Amino acid sequence: MKITETALTKLQERVASSDAWGARLKVSGGGCGGYTYELTYAECPELTDRIYQDILVIDIYSQEYLTDAQLDWQVNGLNEEFVIKNNQESGRCGCGESFYL
Repeated sequence: MKITETALTKLQERVASSDAWGARLKVSGGGCGGYTYELTYAECPELTDRIYQDILVIDIYSQEYLTDAQLDWQVNGLNEEFVIKNNQESGRCGCGESFYL
């Protein structure tokens, strides 16, 4: 998992304004594409989590889906959001909320 400098700065800002230890990125089953990404606050890392840049944790199940992925921060006009670019995705559903492998 790679984190761009812009995304790292935004993660640090968001975590600093919360009571959380860091952030958690998880791949879950769901959506019309079969899989979704969940980015939430993390209270503390679990023993089997992998820690990236001392702020982002990924569980053991999700790691295999995020090996070559990149977390970025994008600004499009008034829209600002974290974006995951993952070469393992074979496509996205029509609404863009879930993905296929």
